[in-house]
Amino acid sequence: MEEQTTWKGHSLTLLVFAGIVALCSIFFILGMLVGRQQGQKIASITTAEAATTKPDAKPAPEEEKTELTFFKSVEKEKAESALEPAPDPPKPERSTKPEPSVPANSINFQVGAVKKSRDADKLLGEVKQKGFKAFILAPSPGEANPFFRVQVGPFSDTVQAESARKSLEAAGYKPILKK
Repeated sequence: MEEQTTWKGHSLTLLVFAGIVALCSIFFILGMLVGRQQGQKIASITTAEAATTKPDAKPAPEEEKTELTFFKSVEKEKAESALEPAPDPPKPERSTKPEPSVPANSINFQVGAVKKSRDADKLLGEVKQKGFKAFILAPSPGEANPFFRVQVGPFSDTVQAESARKSLEAAGYKPILKK
């Protein structure tokens, strides 16, 4: 004959399980009560401090995020350059600068600025593969925003530059004018 399992054979197991559930419930409820009391204490201390501070007192300044996005750094550079005279341009360490025979009034378009040299090389390869004449401007040592800037150009007249800008936009880039 087959053995039939009954609850009587497992009564000790059920008793231990019920005891564990009851013990866990007690600790959970105590934790909630202690946490609630701590939260109320912190809230009352905060309101008391707020009431005792002078209304003229300025709050502590929040720390600025030091990491800037590329577009914010460009705007910051424009604002700083408007305030002070432009120093002599630093000589980059990379050899991918445009030819020295390019006129001073040439036009370039920046298609990207990245922090890592290998990312700049990859972007340069993609841009050249799409048929554009491009180069990389490496950051000078000690520069505040050390970006490797990938630029397309140089273009000597505005008609060529406008045509290149449209081609860059059609290729999926967001070119930024650099003179």
